[in-house]
Amino acid sequence: MTARMDAESSRPIDDPAPIRDFPKYARPLVYVGGIYGKAVGWTHKYGLIEWMDSSGKYHMGWAHSSSIKRVEPDEWKGSSRL
Repeated sequence: MTARMDAESSRPIDDPAPIRDFPKYARPLVYVGGIYGKAVGWTHKYGLIEWMDSSGKYHMGWAHSSSIKRVEPDEWKGSSRL
């Protein structure tokens, strides 16, 4: 919960569009700049991504839509704890 609030407060200033959420059990698997995660929400220009780092710490952050690549389950290497 606090990760989501922190991510929303650090939202890029150049996109005032409303944030739309993906359904909890239908979040797309994504790859962004070396990170495998799940897309939580999106705006016109950005995607909100959640991921676990190698130490098991949970993160949530924004990525520009042009840098987000959807991946299939067989190519995804993210944490199963998401």
